[in-house]
Amino acid sequence: MPLFSLEQTPILLLVLAAALLPALEAWRRASARAKRHLSQIADLEARIEMLRDEKWEIAEREARYRDLVRAQGDLILRKDLQGRLTYVNDVFCDTFGRTRTEVIGRPFVPELPEGQRPRMLASFAGLATPPYRIRYDERAITSRGARWIAWEEFAIRDDDGRLIEFQAVGRDVTDRKEAEERLGEALEQAKEASRAKSLFLATMSHEIRTPMNGVIGMAKLLLGTKLDPAQRSYVEAVRASGEALLNIINDILDYSKIEAGKIVLDDAPFDPRAVLESVAELLAPRAFDKHLEIVTEISPAVPRRIMGDEARIRQILLNLAGNAIKFTGEGGVALRLLRVSAGGQGNGRAELLLEVEDTGIGMDDRAREHIFDEFAQADQSHARRYEGTGLGLAITKRLVAAMGGRIEVESEEGKGSLFRVHLPLRRAPGESEAPAPAALTGLSAIILCPHPLLGRGLARAAEAAGAATQLVATRDALERALRAAPAPADIFVCPLSGPEGDGAELAALARSIVPNIGTLLLLRPQERDRLPELTQGAAAPFDGYLVRPVRAASLVARMTALRVRSWMPDASAPETRDYDDTAEVEAPPLLPVAPPALSPLTILVAEDNEINALLTRTLLEHTGHQVRLARNGAEAVAALEADAKGEIDLVLMDLHMPGMDGFEATARIRLLETPHASIPIIALTANAMAEDRQACLDAAMDDYLSKPVAAEELAGALSRWACRRSPHGPKAPERSALTSG
Repeated sequence: MPLFSLEQTPILLLVLAAALLPALEAWRRASARAKRHLSQIADLEARIEMLRDEKWEIAEREARYRDLVRAQGDLILRKDLQGRLTYVNDVFCDTFGRTRTEVIGRPFVPELPEGQRPRMLASFAGLATPPYRIRYDERAITSRGARWIAWEEFAIRDDDGRLIEFQAVGRDVTDRKEAEERLGEALEQAKEASRAKSLFLATMSHEIRTPMNGVIGMAKLLLGTKLDPAQRSYVEAVRASGEALLNIINDILDYSKIEAGKIVLDDAPFDPRAVLESVAELLAPRAFDKHLEIVTEISPAVPRRIMGDEARIRQILLNLAGNAIKFTGEGGVALRLLRVSAGGQGNGRAELLLEVEDTGIGMDDRAREHIFDEFAQADQSHARRYEGTGLGLAITKRLVAAMGGRIEVESEEGKGSLFRVHLPLRRAPGESEAPAPAALTGLSAIILCPHPLLGRGLARAAEAAGAATQLVATRDALERALRAAPAPADIFVCPLSGPEGDGAELAALARSIVPNIGTLLLLRPQERDRLPELTQGAAAPFDGYLVRPVRAASLVARMTALRVRSWMPDASAPETRDYDDTAEVEAPPLLPVAPPALSPLTILVAEDNEINALLTRTLLEHTGHQVRLARNGAEAVAALEADAKGEIDLVLMDLHMPGMDGFEATARIRLLETPHASIPIIALTANAMAEDRQACLDAAMDDYLSKPVAAEELAGALSRWACRRSPHGPKAPERSALTSG
């Protein structure tokens, strides 16, 4: 019999479903929880994997950092605020021969050589203020001996800026320190060698100049005596050789001073025009002896007064122009002074351009490359024709560089050379930029000159002053120019002698064609002897003359005077003619006025060299002075002490003398309780360095003359100090207006 009837089956199913529903709900919730757990497990596995990657990257960075610290070779350490080490690297351990366990957690101060005080790890001074780091070098005892360590300490702070640790990095710089020490020793040796060289040069200069003073001085004295022609030529050769040797010594001294950096440039106002023209006049005899022309050209834009070192600029011009004359066989040499740029108004700049052009032998490309080298010459062969040290241009280049300028050269072999010197200078205070008035505006001049350099120089000087010029080279061209329409020329200029004939005859020709024309002749210095012959009577064929080399100002002033005369009805009258060789505003006489004769002086000469004492005595006695000799400083002091009547007027003091030198003698003289404490003392010495002059002035001497001394220089010094008292004596306040000689 069945357990349930058919009718009871639905009921049974309902009961069964009701019983299963809670179980199904529980299974559903369990299934949902399982899914969530699986998702969380997946997320956790992903995070674990990410953390593994980060851990690997951190480990890799740490390994890289350790390798970097280990590879760089520097000592690295850290210390806490109590100065205990918290970290040291392998280099530290290796350097000081310690293990980490020995030093971590303990203070550490390196062992130093005896006598040195520790700086590192002893205090935190300097780390608590910006820039929170200090650097210093320290010599420490290491496992490899004493080594120099360059330390850098700096502070480490947290994110809130609080100080937490200090770190120090040290580098072994022993090799660098030793190199610096060797360099310092080498530098000191170089300085000592330079001092020794300077002392050697100064000593040799003194020792050479002392006998040279006797050679040159005695030769000049001998030339003043009665000699036959052969004897005179021999003495002239001695004098010329002595002066050539003196020039060589001066070049060597100049070069050594420049090389040693002892050149000090002055910055004082001077007239650059006068410098250029004086150099040309100084070199003119040398040029004329070789039958060369020497001319000057000066731009009107050049200031009258500029600031600079006049003596050094003169030396530059003398070197360049002297070289040009030496290497020129025919033609001539031109010295030019130009203004590169006027610049802005009021900026005070006056960049000048000095040019020296010659028609000499010239140079090829190879010679131009080395012409400014020391001891270099264009002709370096054993058979070279031109003597010299080869230092002149090297000195010139260094002087130009010291002034902030530059020098350059253009040259072609066989066609001459052109040297240009650019000098950035300043106008003197108060110097105006206004151009000079054109004094010759409206005047016309004909210049006959077969020499291109001389003719162009004269024409440019006249044109700069406003004149219209016509330059001709032959007699036929002159006649055509004089007869040309529409108006005759106002002035005719020509040399007294030249290939086109006698200048006086040419002047007469010009006057025969143009009766009222002013005539001006140019004379070489040796042609002055012809003036009495040419100026006799009223029929003199010319109105004035200038001695070559011609100054531009003299040419303009003379032409201005002739222009005024040409407007006068009696222009040809002899009483209106002016034969002066200059044309300055003051119109000086034909011959320079001699300075007033110096009253005889009693002069004490302190000189230990017998020949130089004899020379100085002879020079002084020839000009009427009385001389007393002292062989050293002690005798000089004694002579002044014994001079109770005060007969001695002046002292010429040598510096190097046995027993007591000139400096000590001067000091003792200044302490004398007699009027001789204020006697003028002039140094007369073979010491020729610039510092020697200053040393003499600092030692209470009043003036300075270097040997060999020229008679003119000696006379000039005596004139400056005759009848004067030294400002170094006890009565200096009463003589405060006096200037030092």
